[in-house]
Amino acid sequence: MSTDRREESEPRALRRVILVGRTGLDQSLRRDRTVELIRAADSMDAVGELSDPIDALSPTRDVVVVAPEAEPEGAERDAFLGALRSVSPDAAILLAGTGDAAQGYDGMIDPSSTGEDLARVLDAVFDERDRAGAEAPAADPEDTRAPERRSAPAAPDAPRPPIPAGSPADTAVIETALAGRDPVPEALRSIRARIGRDDISYEPAGAGARGEGPLVVPVHAGAVRLGDLVVNGATDDEAGNAGFRAALEAEAAWLGAWVRLFEQQRRLREAAFTDPLTGAWNRRYFDRYLRAAIDQVRGARLPMTVMVFDIDNFKAYNDKYGHTAGDEILIETVRLMNSVIRPSDRVCRIGGDEFAVVFYEPSGPRSAVSKPPDSVYTIARRFQKQICEHRFPKLGAEAQGTLTISGGLATYPWDGTEAESLLARADELAMRSKKQGKNALTLGPGAESACKIDP
Repeated sequence: MSTDRREESEPRALRRVILVGRTGLDQSLRRDRTVELIRAADSMDAVGELSDPIDALSPTRDVVVVAPEAEPEGAERDAFLGALRSVSPDAAILLAGTGDAAQGYDGMIDPSSTGEDLARVLDAVFDERDRAGAEAPAADPEDTRAPERRSAPAAPDAPRPPIPAGSPADTAVIETALAGRDPVPEALRSIRARIGRDDISYEPAGAGARGEGPLVVPVHAGAVRLGDLVVNGATDDEAGNAGFRAALEAEAAWLGAWVRLFEQQRRLREAAFTDPLTGAWNRRYFDRYLRAAIDQVRGARLPMTVMVFDIDNFKAYNDKYGHTAGDEILIETVRLMNSVIRPSDRVCRIGGDEFAVVFYEPSGPRSAVSKPPDSVYTIARRFQKQICEHRFPKLGAEAQGTLTISGGLATYPWDGTEAESLLARADELAMRSKKQGKNALTLGPGAESACKIDP
């Protein structure tokens, strides 16, 4: 059985616990087999971790424990808690410490607690939620506003707080960010609606000239100035109105938290889907991309090819020249493959020295007479020839003419109509290449060597 699969006898984790900062709970929870323990350096890391479970076996019950020193301040704290609620509405959010729970949290957890103590705290949290839900008054069917919006409106000059946790606008912004899209346009729509004017824009730092309006409010993430909220048509009277400026400053703080969150989420996505050694996409990304590509080509009635290959006798090179040389081989292999593929193709490292390439043109082949398997095969052969001729400095006297690859190419829909069957077919063809003498690519029933190495 693969080492990355859990043994059937291993108890499944019941809770996914994300520790933000130094909570003091690491040691005790690490020994609890019913907990999937994740550490986050700060609040932005916590939101990213909460939004992206490790795999399909991760628990669905989420717990976030925040150390006091890792807790954001002011408007960023509200945005942080709102982001957690939006990503996982049922998550329990606890503050590490003793005493009464701070506003916005579900409870407190003593840093010396064990897994059993945590379970008792969570039972109390969810029991309280159940009671609150049973006692909540029925909503007025004529009032279509969100519950948190049903209070009396603030006076025109009063500072406006950030969007309350879990509001529709809050959810729309974070869903945009989690989808990998810039959340600023969605956030600006919310800000304009709350302030009540359409001439508010956001100018990133270094973007050039600002709007003509005299009212500019900085947008910060901590000590870093990200940009400015600009009221392009503000009058001098509005610019001098303390209440109006305070409302904009609250909105700027809220926007800054989302801009920072988006950047953090972008880095987390990149780390989650990238192989740290070679820079290739990893197995998690490959699985997702292949399925998405198949869904698209199925609807567009287009072909798509998957190539699986590995480096012949890679273990022997590792043993003879050391892991540093082995790492160089893997890194250069990805670089060479990336140099010959098309922009829409993807190079993925799916095992130690095993790679997969998804050859996928969303708009179809460039030429009406082009045959995708043939054109892809040409790319694959060009890559194989580059490997054969490339110099790998750490291999010394055997730097050139030594390394070869063997692979198999499977094409949708002829070799498979689902991700699993297509990958299985490519694997089968790659094994056939190995059995026929290595240094070969197999497409269909035959194998053809791309370059020959002198004995």
